[in-house]
Amino acid sequence: MAQQARRPPDGIVWTTAEPDMYACAIEGRTVGFVLRVAGGFIAFDDASNPLGRYQRARAARRSVETIRARRSLE
Repeated sequence: MAQQARRPPDGIVWTTAEPDMYACAIEGRTVGFVLRVAGGFIAFDDASNPLGRYQRARAARRSVETIRARRSLE
């Protein structure tokens, strides 16, 4: 499954779920994911609803890490 993990602040953990798919977890719960697509990245929340399309992976990850994505923990 996950081959590598990055640990940004606030308990956020990014893992490579499969090639071109990055999953985000907070406190052990998946809150969203990012897919690499032709020409950029698409971010999704925990219910697979698209959050937006981005040119850079960092921007896509930030959208998943927002308050909106964290609401899934409540």
